[in-house]
Amino acid sequence: MSIAVFLANTLLRKHTRVSFCAWRGSGSMNQYEHKIISLVLNEMAFEGAIKHFHEAPPDLPVELFEDLKAIGIPGRYDGNIEDYRYVDIEFDNDKSVFENCYGQLRTIRNNIVHANKAYRPDTPERLNDLLDWAQGFIHSVYQSNSALAKRAAEIKAALRIENF
Repeated sequence: MSIAVFLANTLLRKHTRVSFCAWRGSGSMNQYEHKIISLVLNEMAFEGAIKHFHEAPPDLPVELFEDLKAIGIPGRYDGNIEDYRYVDIEFDNDKSVFENCYGQLRTIRNNIVHANKAYRPDTPERLNDLLDWAQGFIHSVYQSNSALAKRAAEIKAALRIENF
């Protein structure tokens, strides 16, 4: 079983009680499911490139951060109030565009992976906007042709998840 199938099974069981393998035979992932798995796997590859290989952040346009700020993003899920504490995200001038965006990408991923969105779901339109932003960010990282992008691609190839 590939890591992509394992992660898909884990996420789907956690949120829907459906096995990826069970519905995979009846067709392919829908676009929404593909975006979620792509988000999880690429965030993992970026984390590996940063933490284990110490690759420098790529140079990305600040518009990526501004686009996300326009959508708005919740802060951490707070179990005490069983809701999100919304915050206005601000660009940290001491960090690169990549670092500012990557931190928010992790928040989006965490809210999905840890099932917070199952309890307090976004509207389909808003969730789609967040997933589209995530895909745009991921695409921009790989288009940068930076050392981090190359290392993340190598990590994905080693894990045989390069199709995400």
